[in-house]
Amino acid sequence: MNARNVVLYVGGGLVMLAVIGAIYLEIIVQSRSTHDVWMVTQNVAAGGLFTTDNVRQVSVPDTGDSISYFHGNPVADHKRAGRTLRPGHMVADDDLLSTQMVLVPVNFKAAPPLKNGDVIDVYTQFGTRTVQVGRSLVVASSSTIWVPAVDEPSWVTLQANSAPLFAVTSSGIGVPVNSGLGLPDAVSALAGSVAGGTSGITLAPPPTATPAPSSSPTSSPRPSPTR
Repeated sequence: MNARNVVLYVGGGLVMLAVIGAIYLEIIVQSRSTHDVWMVTQNVAAGGLFTTDNVRQVSVPDTGDSISYFHGNPVADHKRAGRTLRPGHMVADDDLLSTQMVLVPVNFKAAPPLKNGDVIDVYTQFGTRTVQVGRSLVVASSSTIWVPAVDEPSWVTLQANSAPLFAVTSSGIGVPVNSGLGLPDAVSALAGSVAGGTSGITLAPPPTATPAPSSSPTSSPRPSPTR
């Protein structure tokens, strides 16, 4: 084997060792890399404020997978939960109320039983039409709700003018967005839903009565003629 081949073999071996070393180094670095995330330690109701009592920061290993988590500090930033969170949940961006919220008092003319953390849609009657004025709002109590800060004057105006408010517990899924409905519109839409078989309640057909067996009349024996 000449000197040139020896140099090539040695050079190739060194390159191979360098590649293997780089791969192992990346694996070691990745195994020691971590993310600082916020973990829920106690139940946090929708609208609840994050505190050191219900969340804590923990380090999780970087597995190389893309994970969605909140990169800020929900406690220092005075963030509130956008939905109910359970212990062991890792706080993500979509778990937080995205805008600055304020607490406003409301008097509902009609509403289901409401408790802290419920999510509701709110409607009011304006003239001859019913208009949705709140969507996916978080309940603080039966008489207070969280609304975006920019809408605070509007909600106060509704309350000051005793506008009739109607609340619906709703996830928002499947609820159409419209500019308001009049009574003829609502009746027409509901009648169309029933006719099209899309009504939310399907009534079971009444049970079919089983006819009782009829007893055939027994004919009385005729007296035989006497001779």
